[in-house]
Amino acid sequence: MTGKQLLFLTTANLASNPRLVKEIDLFSKANKITVLLFKLGNWSDAINEEMMSNRTHIQFIQLDVTRSKYLKWLFWAVLEKKARMFWPILKQSIWLTALAQTRRSIMLLTKGNHICRNTDLIIAHNPGALYPAYALSKKWKTPFIYDIEDYDPGIDVPNGGSHYIPVCERMLKNCLPQSKALTSASPLIEEYTLALIGGHPNHSVILNSFPSDEFIPPLNREDKILKLVWFSQTISFGRGLEQLFAALLKIYQSEEIMPVKEKPEIHVTLIGNLDPSFEQEIIVPFLKSLNDIEKSDKPKETEKASDSPLQSIAIGVSKILTILPPMAQSQLHAELANYDIGMALELDNTDLNRGLCLTNKIIAYAQAGLYLLATDTPAQKQFMEEDSDRGIICGQRPVEIAKILDNLLSQKEELINTRSNRFKQGRELSWEKESEKLKQIWQTILST
Repeated sequence: MTGKQLLFLTTANLASNPRLVKEIDLFSKANKITVLLFKLGNWSDAINEEMMSNRTHIQFIQLDVTRSKYLKWLFWAVLEKKARMFWPILKQSIWLTALAQTRRSIMLLTKGNHICRNTDLIIAHNPGALYPAYALSKKWKTPFIYDIEDYDPGIDVPNGGSHYIPVCERMLKNCLPQSKALTSASPLIEEYTLALIGGHPNHSVILNSFPSDEFIPPLNREDKILKLVWFSQTISFGRGLEQLFAALLKIYQSEEIMPVKEKPEIHVTLIGNLDPSFEQEIIVPFLKSLNDIEKSDKPKETEKASDSPLQSIAIGVSKILTILPPMAQSQLHAELANYDIGMALELDNTDLNRGLCLTNKIIAYAQAGLYLLATDTPAQKQFMEEDSDRGIICGQRPVEIAKILDNLLSQKEELINTRSNRFKQGRELSWEKESEKLKQIWQTILST
């Protein structure tokens, strides 16, 4: 497939949409690509700018949803609010439904109407990009593909309002049947989506895998500390971390585990944008509790009157916890070579989508050769059952996670020594192999 003009639409940006990045990189060398995306006004903007500057052969058109242009921001905010207000009585309007879902949808459509119409294929990522892809496809008589990264009617959106789920369902039912193909990020997301819309003749699961050259073989090291890692865009509530910290306290309170003061046997690294509230409500109390455990193990005469809580917390950080800022995708994947266990702590009581999705992290861990510690959501259980050597499934309660971690600590030398074998097995999940399915779909559409 060469010499085609491809239009990508997203309500996010490159830094927060790895699936989009992989697709534009896959097809950009032999085709002309335009990407409509957004400046979000958060941690992702700097990384996004760097990623765009490294792809000068691609045309990026960036829309702004920040308040830097206040009157424009206010106009769209009021329009969106009014659409949500009147949607219950005007729900037959698909345009109004799209605006009620997100103002970014109509912003994409407006900008799309003013760019080159000689487009051979439209590819939409994220729910707000679905309607503009559908509308432009209809107007230009151009086929479009929709990538289903999440089951959106199953996402719990704080302050989403009573309109959120019916709006999502209406958009999917109305627009998806008109697409030339659907790609889904997990088998269960595909299953639920097809059931909602009544099926589709052309659909495929494309896992969240990554180029194999972004991962490096596990690094040799002299220490025998079991190193765990978890990453996401944001380090915050509802992602299994509360349960992890509670489980770690259970381990360090156990008489069967070597005391913290003698030698730490486990170290946790979290990578992402740290939510200040989560830091104060979860992490600081955890480190203080760890400090209390350490003090209780010390003879009274060894304690210094000058010891302060902040000093103690700093010691705890160095022994068990490190927090790193968000990283660009390739940097993050190279960083994973430093660890032994990758934690995918999804909670299926968060919302329906959490139980159906396979996140970027679980695939990246497997490709990096990490041993997977994955909670027992339906999607993760299904993924782990495909290859039992990938790791272990655990329950979602702190006591269940603690029991598994305790067992893994007793096997730490074996887990460290078998990293290279898992790294080789992880190459079976590479984007090079997964993307062949995508190439076939696109080739079929563009050759007809």
